[in-house]
Amino acid sequence: MRTNLSAATAISAIALLLASSTPAHAAPSIERIPFEDTFHDTFLSAECGVDVTTTISGFRIEREFVDGAGNLVELATISIRGTSSSEFGSVRIMDVGADQVKVAPDGTVTLTVTGQVPFAFVGALVLDLDTNEVVKEPVLRGDKQLEKACRLLADS
Repeated sequence: MRTNLSAATAISAIALLLASSTPAHAAPSIERIPFEDTFHDTFLSAECGVDVTTTISGFRIEREFVDGAGNLVELATISIRGTSSSEFGSVRIMDVGADQVKVAPDGTVTLTVTGQVPFAFVGALVLDLDTNEVVKEPVLRGDKQLEKACRLLADS
């Protein structure tokens, strides 16, 4: 019974989404924000015990639009690549993925962060922004990434 109810709910939600995504709405506003930066990396310097400088370049694309139900939707895609260096070595880093704010029919607001976040996780992190509850956890691999980075950056 629960499976049938869940399937019916999912089908209804998909139908509602398809019905509300008609092209009658204005095109989304889109802004591409490129950037480059070089900075003293206080996080890696503290974690690895050596002075670390990080150089990054990339972009963030922000989209904002109103869906068929009148909800404001925000979507940001990110592509950042960089190199963190010390006097002993260097490590390449990458932050890629998308951040999506979604408003469900019941009013629940969720934030979904997907992709690869350096020294944190890979996969999807889903948060209920009303309760701050973690709905879905990504694969946490920050400790392993940090350990590897420090081996490459520190005089071992």
